[in-house]
This record gives sequence, C-alpha cells and structure tokens, in this order.
Amino acid sequence: MILPNNIFKYLLCGTLLASTISVASSSSFDTLAAREEAKPFYLRDIQIGDTTLPFSPASVVIVILSVIMLLRNFLGGPKSSAVASHILVDDTEEAKAKLTALKKEINDFTKFKGAAQRYSKCPSGKTGGSLGSFSPGMMVPAFDKVIFDRESKVGQVIGPIRTNFGYHLIWIEERNLVE
Repeated sequence: MILPNNIFKYLLCGTLLASTISVASSSSFDTLAAREEAKPFYLRDIQIGDTTLPFSPASVVIVILSVIMLLRNFLGGPKSSAVASHILVDDTEEAKAKLTALKKEINDFTKFKGAAQRYSKCPSGKTGGSLGSFSPGMMVPAFDKVIFDRESKVGQVIGPIRTNFGYHLIWIEERNLVE
C-alpha cells in the first residue's frame, strides 16, 4: 500500500523528472534556434507562417540562375552554322602557290575531296577534308571570317586562306546564316 508520504515522494520525483526533461529539451531547442538565428538571413530556411521550407533564399537564387543559363543555351534561338571541308598545306609561299594552282583545277566537290586526300596535311584529309558541321567561334578566326562571310559562295573553292596552321583551300558544302 502506498502511504501518503510515498505518494508525495512519487509526485515530487515525477515533477522533477518532467521538469528536467523539459529543461533539457528546451535548452537543446534553444541551441538550435540560436544557431539558426546566427545564420545570415539568406542562409536560413525559408519560413512561411508556421511552415519551414527546407531550402534557403540563396539556394533558390542559384537554382533560378542555373535554369536561366540552361534555357539560354538550349533555347537561345537559331545560330549560324556551316558544313565545310578544307585542304591544309604548310605555311610557305611554295605551298601557297601550289594551292593557287590547285584551286584553278578544282571545279566540283568530288575533285576537291580527291585533292584533300592527296595534298592535305590535316587528319581530316583522309575523309576528303571534311570538318563536319560547326558554328561561329568553333574554328580559328580567319577561317570563321571566310566561312560566315556573305560574300563567300557555297559550293565553290575559297582561298588560299592563311591561319596559324598553314594555308587552306575551303569548300563550303552548306551554310545557314542567322542575323
């Protein structure tokens, strides 16, 4: 049987235990709250009313900027492009004279590809000098300037053009110019 004295002891122990648990949990909560408050506002989790979202304003800004950059890259609108082939020779006057003579002989793309296989020192010479499809800025500036110039005709031999690699004869197979 529990005596009134014992009941008092049990109640007192239970109250002390409950208050100890309450103090411990509130102090750890206070520590977390203090840590959260110590952060700059842009690093704190976003709070809307009683709801706390698990991300900060800084992370939201970073995600928005990333999405904008990705959309610009993928949906940035049409860009100029070209498909071209070339014949590359050394950077000497002798090689330039050889290209000038070769240019007079070439009147169609088949002959251009054959000449590229015979004379080009570029590895692309094995495939007829094909450079594939490219946009402005992907080739050296002198090359880009000639290919994306409206005066340069598609389906004709252009050159010799000098770059840091040597002299080139260029054949533009296709070109799509966008303003």
